[in-house]
Amino acid sequence: MEQNETLQQMGEAQAITVAGIEGRSVNLHSISPFPSHDGQPQRERDWLVTIPQQDGSAIFLVFVAPQSDFARLQPTFEAMLNSMRF
Repeated sequence: MEQNETLQQMGEAQAITVAGIEGRSVNLHSISPFPSHDGQPQRERDWLVTIPQQDGSAIFLVFVAPQSDFARLQPTFEAMLNSMRF
């Protein structure tokens, strides 16, 4: 398995509740595999959310956006999380 050596954690994992289930949330950042509009490398931000399930498995969601767009897209990502039902 190949590792992305540029992927770095931003801060500590935080508790998050999704559809009444407590999970964990952490922000990550890296260099995007997609260049910016001018062809230059750009930073991306990845928001990883994990939600444990009763059978011992977990659901993983990753919301990805260019760092420069993340704040604008975060309300949409949060609405997606708030719409989840298990």
